Amino acid sequence: MATVILPERLEYKLKAKAEETGYLPEELGVELLSRSLDEELDPEDLVEHYKRLSEKYLVEAKDLLKKNDLVQASEKFWGAAALTVKMLAAKRGLTLEQHGALWTFVSRLARETRDKAIISSFSEASSLHKNFYENELSREVVEKMAEDVNQLIAKLKEE
Repeated sequence: MATVILPERLEYKLKAKAEETGYLPEELGVELLSRSLDEELDPEDLVEHYKRLSEKYLVEAKDLLKKNDLVQASEKFWGAAALTVKMLAAKRGLTLEQHGALWTFVSRLARETRDKAIISSFSEASSLHKNFYENELSREVVEKMAEDVNQLIAKLKEE
């Protein structure tokens, strides 16, 4: 994995555009870079990208939780869960670009596996995403939801 250091102004614009379009900043960065280089990512590339980014976010989320940064930890847990779902979709040749597409795919996974807990755990991840904007959850709640999100990610990686 390569790291790209952006000038602050570009980093700000990338984050703003990512928020506007529903992407995570690193995800949008890869999309923009692949377009500008006229290099389409195949499903295997996307699977690897989503897997590595999900793992990175999960490590960062745990570190942020230890530091009591509940807002940033919440967003990273959400990102790790969303990217794991996108990884599974990419394994099937699908690309999920909007929140609604994530939910549709999560529902499909729950039906296929006959495991409705996937929906409730992803709902908790979504609540953590909301917490990034609202900052309304206590540490106890974030920790419990983080446990459930960790279990969801482990379960999805087995698929």
